[in-house]
Amino acid sequence: MNPWRWVDPRIQEVRVADVEAFFVRRGWRLMPNPNGELLRFEHPSEGNGAAFFQMVPASEETADFRQRITELVTTLSELEECHPVQVLEDILSGDGAERIRENGESVDRTKATTGPVGR
Repeated sequence: MNPWRWVDPRIQEVRVADVEAFFVRRGWRLMPNPNGELLRFEHPSEGNGAAFFQMVPASEETADFRQRITELVTTLSELEECHPVQVLEDILSGDGAERIRENGESVDRTKATTGPVGR
């Protein structure tokens, strides 16, 4: 799937904590990685095959963070055989859902229903 055909503006809201919580909820493990700029998440293989892994930037400050998250969401949607927006919603609805708006108000994304946070 072409990742640029589906991009939802809420991709801007994704934080590293959201991605980590998403992976943990699905049974992935955060593994040691010699490159401190990348987090390595592994999912145990079914059978005798090698574990499947995904690399994610360790910081939202990484220059290509949004691009990498867009590619991650697209890849996960293909693995889970669903639309990328469903994966994005699952990422945004998890344990890392508490956010602080620019005006200082907090919002619990699990209760928010529309509109991006931070406006």
